[in-house]
Amino acid sequence: MIALLRGRLVSRDQNMVILDINGIGYQLHLSGAALDMAKSTADQITVHTHMHVKDDGIDLYGFASLDEKKLFQKIITVSGMGCKTAINILNVISPEQFISAINLGDRAALTQIPGIGKKTAERLILELRDQFAKEAPNLDALGTPPLSDSELFTDVLAALAALGYDHSEADSMLKAAVNKLGETSDLQLLLRTALASAEKRGR
Repeated sequence: MIALLRGRLVSRDQNMVILDINGIGYQLHLSGAALDMAKSTADQITVHTHMHVKDDGIDLYGFASLDEKKLFQKIITVSGMGCKTAINILNVISPEQFISAINLGDRAALTQIPGIGKKTAERLILELRDQFAKEAPNLDALGTPPLSDSELFTDVLAALAALGYDHSEADSMLKAAVNKLGETSDLQLLLRTALASAEKRGR
């Protein structure tokens, strides 16, 4: 079982990467957080891995942290949920956003993920909500909980994604905007403030 890899990133195609480890190239499907980590360094990266053995070969999936890997492994326990769909979830939204959507029963947020329809969203909520509730202390290690599952925040995150920001940048920008503005229902104001926060950080 390959549980962790440390190596130099030599190529990337969407979320598929090849790590050079002592002259051997390992092909991995990375989560969004792991991709962000890979983009931020030109040196070696370390990823926690899940190895999926199938009839026609072996697939490796890489994660930025052990907690993110455990979340992936929980997702694939859901009926009809495969590894490719699970990694797609973690490419589109952050672990924090996914956990919040499950805990709050936010079907709208889940069905915005390509490949997740209403029935799949229902299964995810039904089969994972109790697990997340019981293991809340462990899941806290994934990071600060998301702000809300409201349509307002979802719309802001979608707008930021359309402007080219990745999920972690968009989430940070949204949190900065809410911290500055407090409660607001003004979508345009929230989006402008989020963009201003990025400008201050020098993006």
